[in-house]
Amino acid sequence: MKNQLIGCKAIMLMAVLFLLAGCGKRGGAHKILKAEAFQEELATYAQNGQLIDVRTEEEFAQGHLAGAKNINYNSNDFKERISDLDRNAPVFVYCLGGGRSNATAEELAGMGFTQVYDLKGGIMAWKNKNLPIEGGNIEKTADRVTMDDLHNVLRKNKITLVDFYADWCVPCKEMEPTLEKLAKDYKDKVFIYRINVDEATLLSETLKIEGIPLFHVYKGDKLVRELTGFQEEEDLKTVIDAI
Repeated sequence: MKNQLIGCKAIMLMAVLFLLAGCGKRGGAHKILKAEAFQEELATYAQNGQLIDVRTEEEFAQGHLAGAKNINYNSNDFKERISDLDRNAPVFVYCLGGGRSNATAEELAGMGFTQVYDLKGGIMAWKNKNLPIEGGNIEKTADRVTMDDLHNVLRKNKITLVDFYADWCVPCKEMEPTLEKLAKDYKDKVFIYRINVDEATLLSETLKIEGIPLFHVYKGDKLVRELTGFQEEEDLKTVIDAI
């Protein structure tokens, strides 16, 4: 009898914990979709879907997905504006490379939005799949870094670590101290070449860059390793030492 009572209490406790866990959840985990899947979901919810571009006004003016509303992730009223979205309708978010939209999707899920879709790789991935873009009629500034620039750097160095980054990318900024240290520790072996994707749009499209931070490791002009996302210092050292 005693064992039965203990067993019943244990079951009841588990049930209570389960209910509490369920009640504690607000919203749901957002879905990260590749470009084609993102496009399909957009079409599915064409009547009530909310498409949000969280890039800057300048980026938005250079081309965006049709029907997108611009809410700058870095604006002072960002949280207020996204909280005004309809919680009962799907929300689709994107940026340039996926960083700002992922942070936005997490914010929305935390606010109680239950249908949140994030474009993996951002509008860069969308363009790489030759999917339609609207706008972009303003005069664009010339890229500061081109494929010729990259090839010239690769020809001059035995080993090159190329860091694709952007000023708005938080993980990219977090990588800066590590890259500075590697540049000193490996100054006689590796050349670290940083490319701001916002200043190298054609190069980014040619290399089909879909997310940052992104690292390409070249031996001469041959790409030998590709690393995506935040990298620990020791992991990068291991890659370099193996070449």
